[in-house]
Amino acid sequence: MSYDFIARIDNKRDNEGKKWLRTKNREIAMKSFYTKVISRLLSIFFVVIIAVTIPACATLQSYEKRASLARYYVNTGQYPDALSCFPEYNNGGKNEVLFCLERGTLLQATGKYSMSTREFEKAIHMMRYFENKAYISASRTAAQAGSLIVNEQIMPYTGEDFEKILVHALDAVNYLMLGDIDNARVEIRNVYTREKELYKKHQKEIENARRELQNVSWRNAFTRADPRDLNLLRRKAAHIVSVYQNAFAYYLSSFVYELNGEPDEAYIDLKNALRAEPWSMQIGKDLVRLSTELKYYDDLETWKERFGEFALPSEDSVDVLVILELGLGPEKQEAKIPIPLKRGGFTFASLPVYTFVPSLIKGARIDFDTRELRTTTLMNIDATAARDLMDRFPILFAKQVIRSYIKARATDELTRKYGALGAISGSVATAITERADLRSWSTLPKKIQVARIYVPTSQRKILISTIPARFSRYITIPREAKHVVVLCRVTDYNFSIDKKIFFRGGYNGQYY
Repeated sequence: MSYDFIARIDNKRDNEGKKWLRTKNREIAMKSFYTKVISRLLSIFFVVIIAVTIPACATLQSYEKRASLARYYVNTGQYPDALSCFPEYNNGGKNEVLFCLERGTLLQATGKYSMSTREFEKAIHMMRYFENKAYISASRTAAQAGSLIVNEQIMPYTGEDFEKILVHALDAVNYLMLGDIDNARVEIRNVYTREKELYKKHQKEIENARRELQNVSWRNAFTRADPRDLNLLRRKAAHIVSVYQNAFAYYLSSFVYELNGEPDEAYIDLKNALRAEPWSMQIGKDLVRLSTELKYYDDLETWKERFGEFALPSEDSVDVLVILELGLGPEKQEAKIPIPLKRGGFTFASLPVYTFVPSLIKGARIDFDTRELRTTTLMNIDATAARDLMDRFPILFAKQVIRSYIKARATDELTRKYGALGAISGSVATAITERADLRSWSTLPKKIQVARIYVPTSQRKILISTIPARFSRYITIPREAKHVVVLCRVTDYNFSIDKKIFFRGGYNGQYY
């Protein structure tokens, strides 16, 4: 081997060593630079965050007061007063989606279906906007960073997953009450689309949360801190198959398909509804009826064995669908959960939990032609909200772990620079900025129940009474009616009712 060749190898090694050294020096310099920048940012962090958070907290508290007052008015049947809690032309700011959802619910309860649809669809548009917007503006980036460091209450409210699905189903009810079957079907299809989209999005968020949490268990931390609330949520959520399967929407879709003369499609959605609500006797009755009509005899035997046999309606009977919105849905309150820190010790984080409001009214009874039928639950909103929150706890907890680590770093830096004063300032700022986001769609009912009855043409009236017998209303069925939709909203102190009649007529046997 020549000396020149050896010299070239040595030179190459020297050059590589120098290159590595220069790279390492740059990395050290950059790390030093970022450390100084982070140190400076952490020093001013809490001053800025407090300035942002105090107005946000005030806004949140203002919304909570509005919602509480509105719920009182709803319970007593004072819907115009409840509506005044959410003014139409008031800029709701971060709560604009909630304002629209609340107004849509209250307008529906007063029979103003076109106005309700406008509010629901405005809320839907804003939910989509917040989900899909490219986060490139400086203010948007700052808000997101603030939500990671402080909490979600400084961000615009975009709705829980179950709310994003339910709003389409309630909008379909509006169109049904307006006699607009085509747009009712559009909203039902939107339910299916949102269920799939939100399920995929949720799975990705769960995977990210698991990576962040690593060996930290949100369930253990929650159990130690608040076993009562956690057990209550578990019990409420136990029978919900999935937030992303809405039995009420599927059942409504089945009814719309039958209105449109498509029993095969109606039968498919009834089976979807049964998967979401496996214990529903009303769904079972309809499966027996439709499988008989469609001559699906193998299925019919399965349904009879599971639900029993039922008398089939006569061809000239009037199909009446009663939709009962019962009580008031859950409210959020705050729970303090301990989170272990990497440097040792614990910090406390705030997470939302639901409280559930009992209702004196348990359902409704429909009397007609010496017979009676009771409404059955197709959507337990208390239980669905509990399931949704339980599913999201890993995501919320992961954010809290990151938030707690950043705040601990900031407090350590303030302590190092300013001693006891810095430590006190950091602790105070942590206490001020740590609050759970307690916003929710507050005027929703507690449950949505249905009953489907077939009234002989000789019968002109049906009686709808609450269980227990607190309120009752007669519904008159006009001659030539083929289908009737009865929409009821009942609370402990009020019972409102409206109906939509579908007559057979027009071209191609369509309804009007």
